[in-house]
Amino acid sequence: MTGKRVTSFDVAKLAGVSRSVVSAVLNGTQGIGVGEEKRKAVLAAIHELNYQVDAHARGMKTGRSRCLAAYGHVANPLFLQVLEGMEEACAVQGYYVLLYPSGPAEHQKLEGLLDLYLQRRIDGIVALDRPHLVDEAWAQLVNTHRLPYVSVEGYPEHGQIASILMDYRDSIYRALDFIWERTGLPPSYLELYHEHIELGKGDQQRREAYREWMLAKGLEPVVFTAADGPWEQRIGFWHHWVMERGQASAVLCNWSRGAVYVSRAAQLLSMKVGKDIHVMAADNTERINQHMYPTLTSVEVPYVEMGRLAAQQILEVIDGRRPFEEKRNSLVAAQLIVRDSVGRK
Repeated sequence: MTGKRVTSFDVAKLAGVSRSVVSAVLNGTQGIGVGEEKRKAVLAAIHELNYQVDAHARGMKTGRSRCLAAYGHVANPLFLQVLEGMEEACAVQGYYVLLYPSGPAEHQKLEGLLDLYLQRRIDGIVALDRPHLVDEAWAQLVNTHRLPYVSVEGYPEHGQIASILMDYRDSIYRALDFIWERTGLPPSYLELYHEHIELGKGDQQRREAYREWMLAKGLEPVVFTAADGPWEQRIGFWHHWVMERGQASAVLCNWSRGAVYVSRAAQLLSMKVGKDIHVMAADNTERINQHMYPTLTSVEVPYVEMGRLAAQQILEVIDGRRPFEEKRNSLVAAQLIVRDSVGRK
């Protein structure tokens, strides 16, 4: 075959089958039954001839690019975890992932993605959206053009955009149940925030869930708020804060960094984390909890799983296994990871 391009005709001839059988093996075509013997013959011929599928020609025939776009900011560790899950799901189905960064002029960038879809250069989009984002103009474009689009963290209860969301309320209930069972101590709640930035809906749900749980137990909710900032500039604040809590206390922090600050300050005061003070985080978005000393127990947002589910939903729409019109929220449970920072009573 040296000197000329190997075609599906050559594969069919060597395998002793029709080109439609070769196509069915390559594309998993529905409705064409291919026995195991013929399938093995086709695969052996492909290997012997070193046949490579012409992706452009296949795209012209099927109308698919076999590529999904991942929309998010690559400097965001959360987006990288979503991307990790997407890649896993796509690899199984023989799909590729196109990185399409977000940033300024977001709506123009989204319309650029729509152009790629209309040009058949992508088959769908998974986006890490701002928590509880709703962009009605974009939702209308998605549905007008029947663009397979799944949002991670955006469009809750929207009805016109499919979304993958974490159950923040359940995550806090699970965290508090765990602390209470392990320590027997009424946990206080530490809420970190960024100055001049409104607290996100997920954090608002966390705080409300904490209050609900405490009141249901007949306990008084104790909520502290603190602005996030570099450890070097805030060490005095955290030193004083932990001293006021004293020993035999339990703290649930909305962010991992809050748990890190409390743990550091406690150790500087010669308090043993996991014995004198129990510390737990309600996320691990920066993947630091397992690297602390002692390691931090947490209920973690499963961004990898959310990315995997988002990609799987889109692939189901593309393959006709899920109707395009089926738009619903999928709630994903947090992952309870038990480490060393919460000891036993």
